[in-house]
Amino acid sequence: MPPGDQLWFDNQSSDDLVQDKIEAAGSKLKSLTLLSQSFLLSGRLYQLSLPNLKELVIPSLYFFDQPEGWKFLHSLTNLEILVAEYTEAKDSILQGLYQAPWWEKLTQLELKLASLKDSKLWQDLWLDRSLNLRILCLFFLNRDLAKTVLLSKLPRLEYLVLGTELGDDFLLQLSEADLPLLTDLDLSHAAVTEKATLDFLNASRPGLPNLARLRKRFFSEQQIECYDWNGSSVGYVNEELSDQEIQEKYFAGTGLKVLPASEQLNIRGQRQNRLRPLERPAPR
Repeated sequence: MPPGDQLWFDNQSSDDLVQDKIEAAGSKLKSLTLLSQSFLLSGRLYQLSLPNLKELVIPSLYFFDQPEGWKFLHSLTNLEILVAEYTEAKDSILQGLYQAPWWEKLTQLELKLASLKDSKLWQDLWLDRSLNLRILCLFFLNRDLAKTVLLSKLPRLEYLVLGTELGDDFLLQLSEADLPLLTDLDLSHAAVTEKATLDFLNASRPGLPNLARLRKRFFSEQQIECYDWNGSSVGYVNEELSDQEIQEKYFAGTGLKVLPASEQLNIRGQRQNRLRPLERPAPR
């Protein structure tokens, strides 16, 4: 996007500055990253019109969980990319997403939904819905919650990042899911055993005909010492294998390559991180 189409505000931005910049951009604004909690809490955003906004990055949907907030979000009829870092998954949040006119139009969705339950509202978001997503990143899921996601139609999905307590059985379900264009799968934040991952690597995966790269952390038996921020030893952990070691030891003969780590995911939550939508890791 041209620079004039994008705005980014951190949590130190003044409310007046944020409002002035957004009002000046008006209908030209295509991408908005708004991390200013003060401005989000003020409700001043709800009074603004952003008819052509395609990309919205926010710290949480919590700031919109009221009638005026959802009215504003639902007015973004051209929205294609939604990133919300951390949100308590209340019924009102799921209902707001379900009613959003852009839900089935989104090409990229990144959510961290805490305390999520496999309720009818969660199922209604996915069950038999035909979604346009190309990139999907969901955290704080368990096996049943993730299985519900696979009940939707995701014919265009190319890059999938899932966490957290997925369990080993989920990989079998995933291998049989109908994801014809899925190319990149990141399980580095998922609780799945090494054995289940190896079984998945060597399985036929009939529902994933185009899967080419996968990321999962593997560890050696070699232990290394870990240190606190002040240099004090805090114990020993197993050393993580490099991508090259994983490729040679586990991926050889599977037809898959190791998906490079997403640095964007790894640095999220750090104070100076410039939060932005995920991009697929480039080939090495």
